[in-house]
Amino acid sequence: MVIKHHILSFLLLNLRAFRGLAQVPPAELAPLLAGLSRKPSPDLEKRVPLSTDDNTVAPLVDLQVYAPPAIPADGTSCSVQLLSHSFGDGSFNEPVVVPYTPPASSACGEIGKWSVIALNLTVHCAGTQYDRLGEIYLGHVEIWRTSSAEPTKTGTIWTTLKDVTRFTPLFAVKNDLMMDFSNIIAPELLLDGVFDVTLTATFHAPTKQFPTAKTPDAIIPLSNLSPTLPNFFTIADDAGATVNVTLPENTVEAYIEILCSGNSAEEFWYSNTPDEFIGAFPESTGLIGKGPFREVQTLVDGQLAGVVWPYGVIYTGGITPSNWRPLVSYGAYDAPSYWVDVTPFLPTLLSKDRAHNITLRVVGQGVSPSINSNWFVSGCIHVRTGTTKTTGKMTAYHAPQLLITTTGRVSAGNETVTTSITASREFMVESEINTSEGKKTIKFSQSLSYSNIARYANDGWIQWVNQTTAGTVVATHQGVQMLRDAFDYPIQVFSNYSLLTEEFGGYGSEIHQTYTRALSGPIGNAETIHSVQDARGEIGMDNWPGLRHAINGTGSTNQTFAYINGRGETYFRDIKAKNDGWVADTVWGTLRGGNPPVPQNQIFGANGGPGFRRAV
Repeated sequence: MVIKHHILSFLLLNLRAFRGLAQVPPAELAPLLAGLSRKPSPDLEKRVPLSTDDNTVAPLVDLQVYAPPAIPADGTSCSVQLLSHSFGDGSFNEPVVVPYTPPASSACGEIGKWSVIALNLTVHCAGTQYDRLGEIYLGHVEIWRTSSAEPTKTGTIWTTLKDVTRFTPLFAVKNDLMMDFSNIIAPELLLDGVFDVTLTATFHAPTKQFPTAKTPDAIIPLSNLSPTLPNFFTIADDAGATVNVTLPENTVEAYIEILCSGNSAEEFWYSNTPDEFIGAFPESTGLIGKGPFREVQTLVDGQLAGVVWPYGVIYTGGITPSNWRPLVSYGAYDAPSYWVDVTPFLPTLLSKDRAHNITLRVVGQGVSPSINSNWFVSGCIHVRTGTTKTTGKMTAYHAPQLLITTTGRVSAGNETVTTSITASREFMVESEINTSEGKKTIKFSQSLSYSNIARYANDGWIQWVNQTTAGTVVATHQGVQMLRDAFDYPIQVFSNYSLLTEEFGGYGSEIHQTYTRALSGPIGNAETIHSVQDARGEIGMDNWPGLRHAINGTGSTNQTFAYINGRGETYFRDIKAKNDGWVADTVWGTLRGGNPPVPQNQIFGANGGPGFRRAV
């Protein structure tokens, strides 16, 4: 009865959260919520508590919850180690580049005809280190954006699997494989953690039940193409980054996939303060301006072609680091990507009257520029070709200005400040194109809504943020749906830094974040994900002059995760962590074997681990 009551409360809470958000219909969420209600009984064992100064204890298993790649139940496969490297001193802005050659073993299947390509990224780190962003590129196309744990001194290990089948054209030929994991070793800052990385690819031959995957014919990078530096664009102004592109004249479909991350003053963009109210706070508080709304735009020859309203990935050092060890925020180890169908722009991109370009830029609420520094953005164009030259014309284009309003209130004496931002965007483009497959009407549309309410107290040292981002993106080709992306990304953050400047002071937070997304992409399997995380933690600081250090902390994070794909395969997880230790972990669904629970000897029990502590 206790378990049933807990599940019923969970379902009711989540159903209330979805009221008024029609982007992901209840019918699509129903199998996920039903699957979560069938949670099996746990069977767990406790272990000796892990202490940060106990060098005899096995490394702490750290993870991001994810659904593993669906792979053939029978058939053959082969695994190839692509990379083994230690990112330590001298690795900042110094990616490792290794040659890649397609696997020749017959067990892998015919080159380029694979059913699935799955990557395994395993990282071990022992010591003290900040969270670091990482990216993996193949042929200058970013195929994975990740980040690191903030490790324990006795060692932390994490493994993530990713389906990269859609990048088959890049894996089918010899290429340069680049990985950037910009790290800094600085004894004077107590930073000594080195990332020992192993990257392995498993290629699955097709079977009758799991045939060769449908993938693009070509992939064109939207990156800086540097042979020695990270390939993403660093965007800190309103101009963005522009790439000259040439598509094959027989292109029949073209989709842009985008990866984007806020960094530095933009890492927590959803909590940034509108410029209209930044003057209500003393500079000593350190609040960041230019508002909380961000839009990543795609332009074709300077004309808006679509936008991304991103999900706010919280990295392992984000807001309160003790929240995210060992259970990290969704997206920290495998950031989501976003899609824009530029097939309606083929009449423009294939015309011979001039050179053509794609621009990726980030727009915020500030002025000259509208964002702070900076965003890391890259992308690629997935191209499918026909047998004859493609022609056509754009028949409709509807791109009204973004509707955004900012309001707020400052109480007497600035005791409390409240701000409210709402935004909405409608976008639609339609073209008729003539291809080797016949005449087609292509339509791409977006309908997006946004709300951010923030409340401040104690000169801004205390802040509440409640943000919701929702939308539906649809592309149809001659009436056939090629892309549908329906999403809801609510996040609530309470942060209290009122004791930060005190000797042996500290800070804390409470975070609630949901990632609900039904994505039927132009390439790959359809999937629906519903992830809910609740985290709470506190950090205590030392009294070093200058750069201060965290010396102790507590944190707890709970997550429920539900996944279903177009084949009907499922993955469900209910997982809890507390104070640097695992409390409970239950996994079920047809894909359970691909990503099982943490080892039973890692489970601490109801009270969690000992908490974070560091001697300095």
